[in-house]
Amino acid sequence: MPQFDPPIRDRRRPLALARQLTFVSLALAGCGGLSFTGPTGSGGAAFSGAGGAMTGQGGAGGTVAAGAGGSTMDAGASDAGASSDAMAQSDACDGSHAAIVPGNVGATAADFIMARWPELDYTAADCTGPSNCFSLNFPTVPAGPSPKFWEYTYGVPLVGIQKLYEKTGQAKYLAFVKKYVDRYVDANGVVSYARPWPLNTDGTMLAPNDPTIQDVIQPSNLLFGLYAATNDMRYLKAMSNTRQNFHNIMKNPGGAFWHKPAYPNQQWLDGIYMSEPFITRYGALYADSQLAGDSADCFSTATTQIKILASHTFDPQTKLYFHAWNGAADGVWLGLGLPSKTPVPTGTVVSPILWARSIAWFLAGTVDVLEYLPVNHPDRQALLDVVSNIAQGLKTYQDPTTGLWYQVVNQMDAPPPANGGYAGETDKPGQPNWLETSSSGIFSYALAKAVRLGYIPTSYVAVARKGWAGVKSRIDIGTDGSVNVRGTVVGMSVGGTYNAYTNADFRTDLMTGTPPAPSTCKTAAQIAPGTTPTLDCRYTYVRDNVPQGYAAVLLAASELEF
Repeated sequence: MPQFDPPIRDRRRPLALARQLTFVSLALAGCGGLSFTGPTGSGGAAFSGAGGAMTGQGGAGGTVAAGAGGSTMDAGASDAGASSDAMAQSDACDGSHAAIVPGNVGATAADFIMARWPELDYTAADCTGPSNCFSLNFPTVPAGPSPKFWEYTYGVPLVGIQKLYEKTGQAKYLAFVKKYVDRYVDANGVVSYARPWPLNTDGTMLAPNDPTIQDVIQPSNLLFGLYAATNDMRYLKAMSNTRQNFHNIMKNPGGAFWHKPAYPNQQWLDGIYMSEPFITRYGALYADSQLAGDSADCFSTATTQIKILASHTFDPQTKLYFHAWNGAADGVWLGLGLPSKTPVPTGTVVSPILWARSIAWFLAGTVDVLEYLPVNHPDRQALLDVVSNIAQGLKTYQDPTTGLWYQVVNQMDAPPPANGGYAGETDKPGQPNWLETSSSGIFSYALAKAVRLGYIPTSYVAVARKGWAGVKSRIDIGTDGSVNVRGTVVGMSVGGTYNAYTNADFRTDLMTGTPPAPSTCKTAAQIAPGTTPTLDCRYTYVRDNVPQGYAAVLLAASELEF
């Protein structure tokens, strides 16, 4: 019989409310954030001192009873308190760099998202541009709508909000997640992948999202918490349907999942977080009840993908992992066409850059898989080694002043390379590296969770807390409750050069100005073979209030504020 970590074995234990908290500045010396006071069992998740409806013993508002059927299948509530004590005792950092903002960042960010984007771009009326779109197309000026529907852009922030529900028992967080999911999952558990808007030029609908793309699988992680809280069979059926999609994901000759059909034969670090936690958790909780013997296949699917990826992309010098590898027989990195993407040179099997957010997704995904992987699984040690390697690398390359990590992790603030383009280009000097917010938040989440679950030494709590303090220094909270998360790189593809990651367009004004790639930029046909676009043509974008930035804040808060 599979043996699981305590959070799995104890999943039927009633959900405990968060401790009674007194909130203080998020930037007290030593990376502060929260001052834990009051009895541990007194209930009352008092965000920003408001107390809320959930007060008294055991969840007076009723939402704990709703979640008692198993919503503690995620992080065990008893573990959260122990981890908070450990973090409070750690000597994390000097705190000299953090901005002072009031209250609890996770709850404040979640409340802002729910108020600011209540429909998450569901209809064209909900999303017309920078004033009201959660997901934007940043290459244009003004930035235009870029709705994703059932896809990770919404799914990951919602996972963070769902974790707040599990920590606090506040029904509004579960309701927001449920509203999103119920728009796409019908009464029979069938997930709609439709993209109802914008329409094609002939008035027809766009092709639906591909359910075999890992980015599209990711929102199915929300189904676990909804089924546990409601016992509505539609969510279990939807999980079963999602599980079947794994059988149809294309694989390269090495057995690795394609990142997307648009990038055939390529396996990217990013994909691990988007898909493998789902199939592992489904294997642990429901697979065998739906199909005898399926849990073992679910576990093997996840661990095999992580092991294949690690074996190709590991860099022993830094203990980190390169962005992607290509299993195509001809060595061509299809789908990465100039000018907006810079392909890895043909025949190069592994991409050359250690990109922060891809490593963050890989780490977080592997930690989340380990949470539900049987402790006696034969591949478990291989996954623990991945987590240990990345933790060591992150400790080495964390910025000592801010606690953040750089876009190109190992480069830090060293002088950029003389050549940032392809070999032989003399007019493309390497562009300065820069600190990136979202990767730093995801690193902080994954490291803190890995410590709490016993995967890495407790000394890494200090690394996680210092990273979280750095992230908080990039969050501005207004007196009206608005939350501005600065300095997140927009989603990007694998790049074959240093400048593909660092030559970025930074801006906060999304309405006016010259486009990142002006009309004078050359087309693919005009770019000479073996060369890259001129430096004034930028296809990497750093913006405020990017979905990945909010997601990183919510995930980090779920581990570091409770």
